[in-house]
Order: sequence, then C-alpha cells, then structure tokens
Amino acid sequence: MSLDGLSTIDFPHLRRLPHFRRLIDSGSFCRQVRGIYPTQTYPLHASLITGTYPHRHGVYANTLFQPGRSSPDWHWYRRFLKAPPLYDIARRAGLSTATLLWPGAGRSANRYVIPEIKKTRPGQSFPLLVLSGGTVPFILHMLVRYGSLLKDLSYFHLDNLTTAVASRLIRKRKTELLLLHLLDLDGTRHRHGFRSREAEAVLADQDRRLARLFEACRQGGGEAETAFVVFGDHAYRDVHTRIRINAAFRRAGLLDFDRRGKLAHWQAWANCCEGSAQVTLRDPEDAGLRGRVEGVFSELRSGPEGLIDTVYNRARVLEMKVGEGIDYILEAGEGCYFVPQADGEVVAPAEEGFRAAHGYHPDRPGYSSLFLASGPGVSRGVETKAIRIVDIGPTLAALLGLEMPGSEGRVVKEILEEERS
Repeated sequence: MSLDGLSTIDFPHLRRLPHFRRLIDSGSFCRQVRGIYPTQTYPLHASLITGTYPHRHGVYANTLFQPGRSSPDWHWYRRFLKAPPLYDIARRAGLSTATLLWPGAGRSANRYVIPEIKKTRPGQSFPLLVLSGGTVPFILHMLVRYGSLLKDLSYFHLDNLTTAVASRLIRKRKTELLLLHLLDLDGTRHRHGFRSREAEAVLADQDRRLARLFEACRQGGGEAETAFVVFGDHAYRDVHTRIRINAAFRRAGLLDFDRRGKLAHWQAWANCCEGSAQVTLRDPEDAGLRGRVEGVFSELRSGPEGLIDTVYNRARVLEMKVGEGIDYILEAGEGCYFVPQADGEVVAPAEEGFRAAHGYHPDRPGYSSLFLASGPGVSRGVETKAIRIVDIGPTLAALLGLEMPGSEGRVVKEILEEERS
C-alpha cells in the first residue's frame, strides 16, 4: 500500500493510530527511506517497482517532455517503463496481480487494473480514458458494487473506492500481489501544508482503511499467508512562490509563438517537477545558446528572493542517474517551485490552495519517507536505519520468492525472517 506523501515526520502520529501501531509492533520498519531525483510520484513509483533509477526505467518526471504544453500528458501507461516492473515478473511466474490507481500501470497486463489517469487536454472523455487504460469487465463490475462510494472524484472518495475494491480482492483471495495507491494525504498536503492538522486527519482516515484491509484478510482466511507492506514516496516543502521558468526563456527570446499563441519554435524548454525543473536545449552543442540559458539562470539566482538554489549541469544529471537528454536541472530555492506555463510573470505568488510541493532533491533535510512491513516472512521488532526506495521492489520480490534481475536496489535482508534465522 503506497500512501502518497507519507513522510518520516508522520511516524510518531502513526504510533498513536491503532492499526498502524499494530503494523509497526508486529513487524519491521524504516524511518529513513531515501527517494530518487526528482521526488515526484511517477518516477518514484517507477523506481520502487523496478528497483532501478530513472536513467534505467525511463520515467524522468511525472509528465512527458512536451514543449509548448502547459498541461503535459503524464506517464500513465506501462509502455513508458524501460525496466521490468515487479508485477510483470510476478505475472510471468504464474502469480495473479492487481494494480489499483498504481502510477504508471495503465494498459498493463495485470489481471486487475484500475488505472490512475486524468484529462490533460480538451475533448478527452474521462470514462473512456479509465476504461481504455484498465481491465474493462473488472472496472464495470467494481463500479456496480462500490460506485455509491464515489460521491465525486475527490481523493477522499477515490481512496474509499479503491480500498473497498482491494478489500474484496483480499477477501476473495484473488491475487498474490496487490498494489494499492492511496491519494488523499498527498492532495491534502498540497492544499493545506506539510505539517497541517488536515494531514493528521487524513492519516486517521488511512488508519481506518488499513483496518478494512486487515479485516478482509481475516474474513478470507489469508492471515497466515499475507504480508502487509506500507510505504511513502516523498515529503514536502511548504511554498509561497511559483516560478514560470519557461516564461523566463520566452522573455529571453528562446521561445517563439505564432499568432494563435502556439509554440512555433523553441531553443530551451523546462519540464517542471515542482521542486525542480529539467531543462533541455534544442542544440546542446551550441555554446552561444548555453550562454544565453545560463544567463537566465544567473538572473534568477542573483535576486534577493533565492528563487534557484542549485543548477546541475549535464555531467551531474548523469551522475545522479536522472536520465539522458537533460542538459540542466534547476533546484528551486526555499519556499519556491516551478510551473510549466510560458506566459505571465516569471515570478508570482503560489497558486491559491497550493501550500506545499515536492520534486526536490532527495537529500534535502527532513525529506525522507517511511517503510512498514508485517506478516509471514517479515521479522518482528526490527528497525533498519536507512534504505533507498529502489530497495523496496527487490524486497517485495523476495517476500514472494522471486528475484529482480538487473535491479540497482538490494533486498533488505535484515527484516526478513529466513535471512535472520
């Protein structure tokens, strides 16, 4: 169970919630899970489920690199992964698999798929996007059974729906690997702030959802065979200022638009990841272009606002295993984040209802997440000091008796019963 936005700071509160406390006390955990760069949901989940960094799995950001698009498409679909995910390995081993709003699993070959997807351009039909990205008979069946829970498409109601679906799959013992992605904590922290009271209220909701999964396992008679693993993907920084970096490129004459406002030609474009921005040059060998682009960076760094904290060049990008085709990565300054729009003022207050962001470098202070595991195969009472998000996939594979060839992560053997016996 991926709790989007679950952070190290949440651990004391989880210990006060009965079902998370049960998970912690009966199993093993880590309070310092290091993410990857950028700390965005889709590259993080891709790293988790493949055990590789973005340079290997190919998902460098939430969104695709689409110059001129203020609302780019996302990496919704399995085809974007260049490294094999755990669910494919499990399926090839004869296991039944399910993904419920799991990032990047749309149009995968899992037995049960409800895709995470949303409209990004005019004229799209949300119901058709969902059905074309998932297992149609399964989705329709679940909507007949549990559609009344979906009062609207808010994350609260989506979490209620997918928890009900997951509970049924567990109770009926339909899958050997079930991947569930819950969204409401992430949305709440974006709206109200990282350490908000509203976020604590959502954790209580997630505790009740965890209880429902535990009860489904008990009713289905699967307790002796079922391990529960809960993890977060990223933390946040509270924000007050947004940076339209592509508007800065436009102001510097690096973007040309036609009379209809469509991008006609670009020399530099940034794929924005909130806390960071990945800048690609049309001609990376053009020294003059590099000078102009770096001039834009210098101007933004020179002001008193501290808009840009760090500029990473291509060599550092490759060293950090982010990926090919990125010439610079900009790390936003404290309280700042990047948005992709190329019109409007370069620097503006944060959008209304947007108070926290992620996507920053994983080594910023207080920026780690959590990993909790309990059940058969998991040792009791072990706290491992630090792991990486790329270690989670190989560890889940080990719990299933599988291996992940080519993984850049390790099996966290210290929490596994057989490895300690």
